[in-house]
Amino acid sequence: MRLPDGYQERIYTPQQARSVEAVWRHEESQAGRSLILPDGRCDVIVRYNADRAVVPRLVVTGPATRPYWVTFEAWDRWIGVRLRPERGGVLWGDALARAKDQVALEDEAEALVPELAGLCVAGVSPADLQQALVRFVEGRALSPEGHRVGETVRRLHLTGGRFSVTELAARAGCSTRHLNRMFASTVGLSVKAYASLVQFHRALRLVCRAGGSLSDAAFEAGYADQAHMTRAMRRFGGFVPSDIPEGLIRPDVSGGLWGNRTA
Repeated sequence: MRLPDGYQERIYTPQQARSVEAVWRHEESQAGRSLILPDGRCDVIVRYNADRAVVPRLVVTGPATRPYWVTFEAWDRWIGVRLRPERGGVLWGDALARAKDQVALEDEAEALVPELAGLCVAGVSPADLQQALVRFVEGRALSPEGHRVGETVRRLHLTGGRFSVTELAARAGCSTRHLNRMFASTVGLSVKAYASLVQFHRALRLVCRAGGSLSDAAFEAGYADQAHMTRAMRRFGGFVPSDIPEGLIRPDVSGGLWGNRTA
């Protein structure tokens, strides 16, 4: 499976950027729609068009846990900054608890991030848009809880989402209840919900790239059996392992290049 035409992404390491996980661009040459897979991240996005008379629109996404479709017109374009999972509060603040599977558009998005309210004007250059988004995201401080959650997130990715919540809490030096509370205030999801997304994307990579049997992929991804993996793919992707659609716009929740979502 290849990335959609017109998509570019630059991944940032933690040493390069504190809050930015990736900066991405996408453009479409004709009208249509794309299936967007959930990744548990928050993005701040500017959607615009090759026609520079069209006023860009600001978009802020919450942590997604279900797939959704995005409809677009010919020569629609996007510039987005994907935040590290534990940085969701940078965009949503106290509203992060209600941000799961939400997309704030235009006025609502500007109310969340008023510092970017003057960014969307006709004729603004893509380079200026990107610079403003990165500068805003990197300029916001992270809470102490965010730093602790960041370590737990990294453990989840190292194991493909297969650590139990109890074990993760023990490694973080807190109770499961407190760890879930920290996740809710920084990621916007429970630990289990985020781990399930990591596991789903690992299984998707295995099915698409390994070329082995579905039962082997299910075992490697940590599912009880193939039926368990199939249920997860229906839930998070809307498809079954034997019939994964082409042209998905999908994030790589392992930290490498695997695509990203648009809005």
